[in-house]
Amino acid sequence: MKIWIRIILLTIIDFAIIWLWVKQMNPDPSVSIGILILVPFVVILNLIIALILYFMKREFVAHFIVNSIISGIIMFYLFDKGIDRYQNNRLESWNFKLKDETYTITHWKLENTFSMSESNSPGSSAYFLEGKFIRKGDEYYLTTDSTEFIIKKGYLYKFRNKSDSIKLTKIER
Repeated sequence: MKIWIRIILLTIIDFAIIWLWVKQMNPDPSVSIGILILVPFVVILNLIIALILYFMKREFVAHFIVNSIISGIIMFYLFDKGIDRYQNNRLESWNFKLKDETYTITHWKLENTFSMSESNSPGSSAYFLEGKFIRKGDEYYLTTDSTEFIIKKGYLYKFRNKSDSIKLTKIER
């Protein structure tokens, strides 16, 4: 039973260290290939510790061998969540369908702007509108030189005409 308590403690320590490391790294999607280096790195690091302990305290070798697998899984999970956090801090998106077209509204949080694109087949899209994104309470105003749309309570208003109300689907990351 003692081995499981030690493995759980190692897992908690690994989680805290890796979480702090990923948070400090703040990975964006362009570095997602780094997972191919980071997961093996934490696995090999734990195996090296197990090898060192083999010559010093053999009773802990099994702990670090098991922990090498656990730490690899933790690194993969937390790195993925770090990319999601990066994205969520920078943008939010909604989409809706009209006839055979899928429209996507993207709010670029850092710039307080929006862009709108349309797609008629998977993998193809074209941006057709960009403008300012203004938040007032629980309402969002999307404005350009000649248009103004409102997002309120999950609906887009004034898209084609003043009486439009289109149900939006929030894209979660």
